[in-house]
Amino acid sequence: MSRPMIKDYRAADFEKLSQRIRQHPLMRTTTAEELQTLRTAEYRNKCVMRASLDDIALGINLYKLQLGVEQQLPKPKAEPVVSFGSAKRKSAKHMATPFIKVLLRKTPIEVLLERHSMTVLADTEEGKQVLADNERYELLLAGTDKSRRTVESETQTQTALKKSRLVNTERLSIDHVGCYVSNFEMFDTYQDLEASTKSVQVQGERKMEVTTYKVGGVDQFIAINSLPSFKLALMLTMRILASNVYEPQQRRYRNMSPPDPLAEDVKFKYRLRLLWRLSAPSALPTAHQAVTAVSFCPCNGDIMAVSYGVYTYRQLASLPRAGHVYVWNIKNPVNPERCYDYTVPVVTVQFSPTAPQLLAIGLHNGNIEIRDISQPEQPPLAISQRNSSPHFEPVTAIKWLQRSHGSEAFLASSQAGAITKYRLINSPYLLGFEHQRLQRAEAELEGIELQRSAQPTPLLANRHPQCLELLLDPLQADMYYVLTDEGTLYKCSTNYPQHHLELRQVHETAAVCMEFSPWSPKLYLTCGSDWCIHIWMTGLSLPLITLRHHLAPVHCARWSRTHSTILVSLTHSTVDIWDLRNSTLKPVSSTTIDAKISYTTFRFTHCGRCLAVGNEAGHLLMLSFEDMPFSPHFQYRQLKRALFKALALYPELSEQVKSVGYFGYPGGDNKITPQ
Repeated sequence: MSRPMIKDYRAADFEKLSQRIRQHPLMRTTTAEELQTLRTAEYRNKCVMRASLDDIALGINLYKLQLGVEQQLPKPKAEPVVSFGSAKRKSAKHMATPFIKVLLRKTPIEVLLERHSMTVLADTEEGKQVLADNERYELLLAGTDKSRRTVESETQTQTALKKSRLVNTERLSIDHVGCYVSNFEMFDTYQDLEASTKSVQVQGERKMEVTTYKVGGVDQFIAINSLPSFKLALMLTMRILASNVYEPQQRRYRNMSPPDPLAEDVKFKYRLRLLWRLSAPSALPTAHQAVTAVSFCPCNGDIMAVSYGVYTYRQLASLPRAGHVYVWNIKNPVNPERCYDYTVPVVTVQFSPTAPQLLAIGLHNGNIEIRDISQPEQPPLAISQRNSSPHFEPVTAIKWLQRSHGSEAFLASSQAGAITKYRLINSPYLLGFEHQRLQRAEAELEGIELQRSAQPTPLLANRHPQCLELLLDPLQADMYYVLTDEGTLYKCSTNYPQHHLELRQVHETAAVCMEFSPWSPKLYLTCGSDWCIHIWMTGLSLPLITLRHHLAPVHCARWSRTHSTILVSLTHSTVDIWDLRNSTLKPVSSTTIDAKISYTTFRFTHCGRCLAVGNEAGHLLMLSFEDMPFSPHFQYRQLKRALFKALALYPELSEQVKSVGYFGYPGGDNKITPQ
């Protein structure tokens, strides 16, 4: 490796060095006598500098060059000095020799290890001598008095045990045994049993007849089906059978076949393809059993929990009076692997990020349960109490907090306007207390301007707004945000109970969803029933971008996990994909599946390549993104460029965004919040 050259030489120092080199005796013209003097051994020993090639290359020993010493050489006669830049040289004069002499010597060979061969060819003279010596050695050791103990063993070698003795088994013996059973014996055997045939609905309208037999009035199938080992074997068998049908879709879900960036027919169509449909089991009532919430397991993206209950109240006569929570696995898209039934509708579910086997379930009557899905036969791990959570309104959202003091804690929002903090303790009940009780806003708020009419005397039953969404801050663990039916956003802290830090008007009507950008902790979006999606930045009072296309409420909107400028929104009939780089006036694609059934909510998978969309019929549609643009290498830079492009017509707002400076995550990383 050579030494880097410094470009900014000072002209005076360079000129001084050049002058000293030109005045050196070796650079002058020499006579034959002087050349003979320079060739003597005494002079060569004085001028030899012992330095390695690395020292010369790195410039470590440059200080050893004594360019100004002239006492070691005889003073030459007055001759005209020849400079470096001179192109005219006398042909009769000998060219000056270089003043640095590099002498390379061969170092002596050092033998580190030498191992001679111990084998020779048997059909050679040397081989015959070796055989004779071996026989003579055996004869010398054959006597009784001359025998000595020898052990054949290897040294400096660790013995690697390939197999333990505990796993060794006896050899299995197989015999052919004949057995004969006549048709009469088989008929008499089944005649003694009590047969019963049942019709079981398999999928959709298809049915299958199953015949079971009872021995002594006891159904053996029911007894076998109650065994945990049989249930585990049945679950694994159903996974194997389902993989025969859904293997291509499962490979696409796992993102095993990504798009080829070198393909010639690449098209960016932003379309969604249906992989499969997770239908509710036949035991569920088919009338108005909606998917209310979806939560993916943080440590295993193949597992998801889906809650079924009430989403809208359009058909009051068909409202379900029961709720269900099913845990699905993509290895078996036909039947759920965990089933929990309730006497009231279920509103929300949420996995714990630190203990992924724990599942929090919010019910329509205000109760909360914690279940351990690794133990399906066990009762709930903990439930809430009426003395600590006296609200009877539905629990709309649950968010787990970071583990503190070795215990699990989470926040739960209610339509009663209360934020309750629960903690798991060594008890069958949750330890909870009311952390926040929101009040309806009365004065003019920061944010979107509203034309508020004169409010009449407020009713006692309507003093508190309904909490519709709860979200944690991506950086500050003690901060959380609450959206209400008034379209307001409350910023609160777990360190300050019964007080909110900030209040802002983000929508004209109810605000139902909020999410931070995975590439910016200061950029977040909100959507509501006023048909709008607003993109906000922390510290600014007005929204940066407003997206509006359909004349319908936006049920849910979330940022893409793979593209910083793409977001997905959901209305009652379409799934829209927005790309801020292309347009903010209309989505780049709108997908409709089951147009007669309204959508309720959706979630991204962990990889961000698929989408789980629920509807009011109890179906969970697993959709995959096809013909999408390739992910940019610099996500934050692409997001910033798209924002300023959208703000080109708003110079004042653009200047405010510039004053914020860098609004990405520290270190330039991204952060995907658990769902």
